[in-house]
Amino acid sequence: MAKPQTIIIGAGVAGLIAAYELEQAGYSPILLEAGDRVGGRLRTDVVEGFRLDHGFQVLLSGYPEVKRYLDLGALGAKAFRPGGHIHTRQQHFRFADPLREPAQIIRSALSPVGTLADKLKLGRLGLNLRRKSVEDCFKEKYTETKTIDYLWSLGFSEQIVERFFRPFFGGIFLETELATPAAMFRFIFKMFGEGDALLPAEGIEAVAKQLAGKLAATDIRLNTQVERVEDNRVVLAGGLSFEAPGGIIIACPPDKILPQLAGDSLAWKTTSNLYFYSSRRLKENRLINLVSDPTSLINTFTVLDEVAPTYKLDGQGGSLISVTLRNPLEREGQIGQAEQDLLRHSRLPNDSLRFLKHYEVKRALPILNPVSFRYDATHSRIVNRTFLAGDHQLNGSLDAAMRSGRLAAEGLLRT
Repeated sequence: MAKPQTIIIGAGVAGLIAAYELEQAGYSPILLEAGDRVGGRLRTDVVEGFRLDHGFQVLLSGYPEVKRYLDLGALGAKAFRPGGHIHTRQQHFRFADPLREPAQIIRSALSPVGTLADKLKLGRLGLNLRRKSVEDCFKEKYTETKTIDYLWSLGFSEQIVERFFRPFFGGIFLETELATPAAMFRFIFKMFGEGDALLPAEGIEAVAKQLAGKLAATDIRLNTQVERVEDNRVVLAGGLSFEAPGGIIIACPPDKILPQLAGDSLAWKTTSNLYFYSSRRLKENRLINLVSDPTSLINTFTVLDEVAPTYKLDGQGGSLISVTLRNPLEREGQIGQAEQDLLRHSRLPNDSLRFLKHYEVKRALPILNPVSFRYDATHSRIVNRTFLAGDHQLNGSLDAAMRSGRLAAEGLLRT
């Protein structure tokens, strides 16, 4: 007997995972996507012979859902080194993770990233979180505490907070105040300690393409704008509607299409990401550059092709550099200021940089408090057979997006 029709709205990671899980149960869902490609926020453009991701994004191999669904070998994923190259106003120095690279223990001990006591605390924190479950990272007391307060409670000095934690985790959380719940800090710190930060060979969008490639029975319809959801019916912007007796999964921000959620809109963090090509090779040993300089617009910068050479399609020399700013650009003239900051921090010649593109990602991460890791599959149910999915259901991460898609599909299948 044929399964009743199911509809998924949104072909981001959550929607793709939901479609895959429904297919495994014998369904042939319709997947509606307003944009011109699958992937949601996982987007990669080819510009002037370079692969440019929309925002600096890395794939963490330690994520539980990444292990469940992705073939990292097929993605040709390449790893950053654990650690960072830190730039202050007066100096620059490198810091490697001695737990991951024991040969760097002496260099790390002498690094001015923080005091010796800071480094011992950092090592203890890493070892402690490795012994904890992911669920332990999200205990209630950590969802109610800000990351910055958690760091102070552990006794870290202002030196290591300003030189390492604020730029590094500020770049991940897209807010340098470190007001994000400590549960997210513990989770991400654990993931960096247990796995690698990766760049897929063909850009971050390759993750979504691999997930879409797993779908054999799903009808993916791009450039299809949903206007609203009513009972078991999906109404498109042009007036056409679909019945979904098997259920509906809304894998996108739901407030615009669910009348009962109107006015309950999500808040989002915005990020500005700039790309430059340097005619002079910049060697950073596959480390992320962290900028601890209040006079600079830059929070981090990265030589992408040093990690994944395939980000340069034609094999040309020089370096492809991704720059993430502390705050979204207020005016285009700030691009020139950011370029000057990059020249200063990288010590490249003044005539070596060429600006490629600016991406302002307005819905980069949902603002959530509290955050969570797991919920019962009925948690996201709105009505009998309509479920929500997306990282906004749990926490702002790729793992959460994938997990929420799976849980929404499991909830629908149980009803």
